[in-house]
Amino acid sequence: MRSPERAYAPSNWKDSRRNTQSVVIVLAIIAALVLGGVFAWTHRSVTVSVDGTHRSYTIGTTVQQVFDEEKPGVTAGNLVSVNGNLITEGGGDPYSATVDGKAISPSKAKERGIKGGEDIAFSNGADKTEDYDETTVDVAPKLLMDGNAGAVSYISQWGKAGKATVRTGKVSGETAQTVTTPAQDCVVTVKNITPADGRKLVALTFDDGPSDYTERYLQILKEHGAVATFFCLGSKVEASPDLAKEIVDSGCQIASHSYSHPQLTSLDAAGVQSELSTSFADISNATSVQTTAFRPPYGAFNQETWLKTQGLATVSVIWNMDSRDWARPGADAIVSNSCDGIQPGYIILMHDGGGNRDQDLEALPQIIDRLKSEGYTFVTISDLLASDSSIPSEVASCDETMPSDAVWPTEVG
Repeated sequence: MRSPERAYAPSNWKDSRRNTQSVVIVLAIIAALVLGGVFAWTHRSVTVSVDGTHRSYTIGTTVQQVFDEEKPGVTAGNLVSVNGNLITEGGGDPYSATVDGKAISPSKAKERGIKGGEDIAFSNGADKTEDYDETTVDVAPKLLMDGNAGAVSYISQWGKAGKATVRTGKVSGETAQTVTTPAQDCVVTVKNITPADGRKLVALTFDDGPSDYTERYLQILKEHGAVATFFCLGSKVEASPDLAKEIVDSGCQIASHSYSHPQLTSLDAAGVQSELSTSFADISNATSVQTTAFRPPYGAFNQETWLKTQGLATVSVIWNMDSRDWARPGADAIVSNSCDGIQPGYIILMHDGGGNRDQDLEALPQIIDRLKSEGYTFVTISDLLASDSSIPSEVASCDETMPSDAVWPTEVG
């Protein structure tokens, strides 16, 4: 006989199976309800404002899809060159859009889904710049003039290169340049010398030497306790190097008057540079003086000629008082032309070479004595420059050279 427990075992197993199936069905129903709720929530309709009109869209609809659905009457932008010239009409952005007042690009509009309540506005598309290649280039400084009248001109600021980005359009082939670091322009200051504290300083200058008159000038200067500056021709220094050295040994200053006395404004760049560099070298060879100061023949030197120097010269000196000795008007006239109306800081023009200078020999002691009696002291051009607090000491030295990090201009400004 079977025991009671074994007789009822099949019935218990069937009940357990039914219970499991019931649980699975319940769980499936719950899952379906949850998934259905999630689907309904994620696919619900929301309201947005499109160009001021309320519209209903499924949540998550992209701004691009809203545009495609609404088809607002906007005009696409154009494809333009790197210089802004038209390449293809309508080849730019198809539209411009804002969401709650914030701009959104067409590419982002394809990703931005709505959540409901947004204020979306569409307008005409923006122009699009063509693709381009980009390079960085140097920007050359320009040559500027500070002032337009005065006896001295000097480089008060050296030029330095800037940087610019150059874009070359891949469609148009056009180029566009944008300066990223401005160049530092080279500046030439033109002015008269103003000695500090009103000191009564004056400079005697002699052109066209050295000559047969040089030693006699030096003797007169020594006897009357005065010094002068001799603007010498390189060709004359080559012919009489000992006289050039005597000028320096006497305590006077020597500087260039070009090599052969041409009008520098009529020469090309190579000619200007040759006249200056050769005369500077001749003076250095004869006297060991390194000078970059000069007096242009006929006083003719302008902005374009400065540009042609390539930075070989730093100081150009003309004059305030023209003795007119070149006209041989007589010693009295030379004295009067040199002294009448003179002011502190003025520069007197006389000549060492270029003809008979006997009248100058007669006039020179009288000029020195008269101006000394009026309280004037005779100084070299360097010392006169140094007396003006606005002129940098490196300029006053008359031997400054272009710094290694400077860049010479390629055009005037």
